[in-house]
Amino acid sequence: MENKSFINWEFETITQHTQDILVIVDKSQIVQFVTPSLEMILGYRPDEFVGQNAFEPVFPEDRDRLITSHQEVVAHKEPRVDEYRVLHKNGEIKYLESRVMPVPKDPDDLVVVSIRDITLRKVMESELEMRKNRYQLLQNHLKYYSQDLSMVLKVSDLKSRLIQELNTVLPDAEPSIVIYHHETKRFEGDCPNGLLNYLPELMIGKPQYDHNLLHILIGERKGRAHILSINESSLKESMDSIWFDTLIFYTVMVFESLNVIENLMNQLENALQKNERPQWMLRLLFNLSEKQRMELSSDLHDTVLEEQMLLYRNLEGILEEHHFEGEAKYQLQGMVKGLLESIHQIRMTCHELRPPLLREVGLLHSLEQLFEYMQLTSSFKIRFTMEHTDDLVLNEEETIGIYRIIQELLNNAVKHSEASNLHFHINRVGNLFHLHYSDDGKGFKAEKLTPTFKSIGLTGMRERVKSLGGKIEFESEPGKGVCVRLEIPTSL
Repeated sequence: MENKSFINWEFETITQHTQDILVIVDKSQIVQFVTPSLEMILGYRPDEFVGQNAFEPVFPEDRDRLITSHQEVVAHKEPRVDEYRVLHKNGEIKYLESRVMPVPKDPDDLVVVSIRDITLRKVMESELEMRKNRYQLLQNHLKYYSQDLSMVLKVSDLKSRLIQELNTVLPDAEPSIVIYHHETKRFEGDCPNGLLNYLPELMIGKPQYDHNLLHILIGERKGRAHILSINESSLKESMDSIWFDTLIFYTVMVFESLNVIENLMNQLENALQKNERPQWMLRLLFNLSEKQRMELSSDLHDTVLEEQMLLYRNLEGILEEHHFEGEAKYQLQGMVKGLLESIHQIRMTCHELRPPLLREVGLLHSLEQLFEYMQLTSSFKIRFTMEHTDDLVLNEEETIGIYRIIQELLNNAVKHSEASNLHFHINRVGNLFHLHYSDDGKGFKAEKLTPTFKSIGLTGMRERVKSLGGKIEFESEPGKGVCVRLEIPTSL
């Protein structure tokens, strides 16, 4: 009797003080017993729950799955673990984890259910997933923005692209760009409240805070200041601020480059005839472009890439020092993997902006590496052949120019051709460098071969070849692919 009383006392103590909910449910899903912790976790008193269907408070979308799980435990006499949502008495959604264990040889097929509140863990996992997705979104937008900036030819286009990016990524930013004339001391259009007071303090690329507004001077041109303003509250997370700083860094750098180019173009406008640009001018523009690419590649490597590497090492250290389990560990490992992919993408962007060792290893070896990479990332096959190239010598400008032309041919093949096979053939005849390109893609109509300065595809290649003193011919018909022949005199 004393032993039985002790057991009863021990059982009473456990059921009264356990933090988890213990429930006994029969095969008809009716609650036979529940511990007082039910009220602490879900708000129901035990007497409100006993005699009721155990699955009544379960979230409707999870109810059928959980009922099926209970039936399988009864049928197979094997324990199960489930996660699901339950409605608290006050209407709040709680996340629970249950361990269902059948009572051996029980005629009523009773099961004992141990229920744990995992709401906090689920909220943390959801927050972690949200941050991971946000981080990936920001990285992708930076990638596409930097790529688009390489196509921008006017300050007005740059500003339009910047506004578009801010509206997309920061919906609450309400971005605006105003122009201030230093000579007349007036703004074009409406001036954000308080901006006039901060004009003397504005520095290019540096944020100036004004209550809920953030002002940044993007650049100066012809005595006019171009100033961006956004709502400071739109930068909700530190990662948003880092993304914004990087975005402004790209924008300011391109603005300065465009400023140089546009000033030069304005000075030469009267000398140009019929939209034809002299060879020396094209060489200047392409050299400026390559310098900009090199600086951007260097800046990406020294700033953004270094920060990503530091964050990656920190996360690696956290995983090694702390023992995470379950979903939290999976999410952290996913972030580490995402960082590695981001680091790889930044490195590839740097390589595209400034191919590594192009000057050192030469054109032919660099092209072999480029084709090898494109084969891994594209659906078409590339055949690369050479003739009389053993003693081919090119200067740096010729090497970069030919490399960029071939890059553009590959880009066009990826975006437009739908080709299965590409063939590049290089030949040297005396001091003339020959490139023959062909593909079996869908081709295009002859009128698209007409030179135009409104695009940077075929026209860009024509101008690049012209800057090197060469000539290029395009042949194409719908359904018959594309054929390109170019000839460039070498200086060495």
